Amino acid sequence: MHSTINLPKEIFKAYDIRGIVDVTLTPDIVERIGHALGSEAKQRGQSEICIGYDGRLSGPTLAEALSIGIRKAGIDVVNLGMVATPMVYFAAHFLNTQCGVMVTGSHNPPNYNGLKMVLAGETLSNDAIQALRERIETNQLSYGEGLERKYSIADDYIQTIQADIKLTRPMKIAVDCGNGVAGAFAKTLYNAIGCSVDELFCEVDGHFPNHHPDPSVPENLT
Repeated sequence: MHSTINLPKEIFKAYDIRGIVDVTLTPDIVERIGHALGSEAKQRGQSEICIGYDGRLSGPTLAEALSIGIRKAGIDVVNLGMVATPMVYFAAHFLNTQCGVMVTGSHNPPNYNGLKMVLAGETLSNDAIQALRERIETNQLSYGEGLERKYSIADDYIQTIQADIKLTRPMKIAVDCGNGVAGAFAKTLYNAIGCSVDELFCEVDGHFPNHHPDPSVPENLT
């Protein structure tokens, strides 16, 4: 049984769970959320959840806590490691788990992180996210001993896109990944579909040393 925990309501947003690392989003809180996710997955008849994390410094620690929580509910975990968000969604379909959780801070500052979640093919939002908080607060949690396995999804992801996209002519493109996780895969992916690539800030670095990872701000665009 979990001990009492201060669960900040403000981290449960409309379309994700998001907070400041080690302030409103700690490993303990993420473990509790994982336990609630696993319990909800079990109620929906699911047995396995894919998880991944982006290039933020807190990603590995929070993903480990997430995995522990999910497995406490008796749900198995497929650990994809460091991947881009679409790769988790792809893995949930490709590996037929129908469930995926991405540990990502999206476009927020480096000290933020969060969770984007799909269960039984449904992207969790609004009431479904609030229901996870209520599960934790009312201790509506399942218990079991789930297993974890590692899986590298990158080759499957790139090969699927390569088979689906055919360029009418070769292209030369520049890619600015802003030191985000896409930098680990962008060049290989674009090369595979016939592009030559000039890379800008493609080294994954959770400090984001070159510019803030928010492309909606014109100053961040190279």
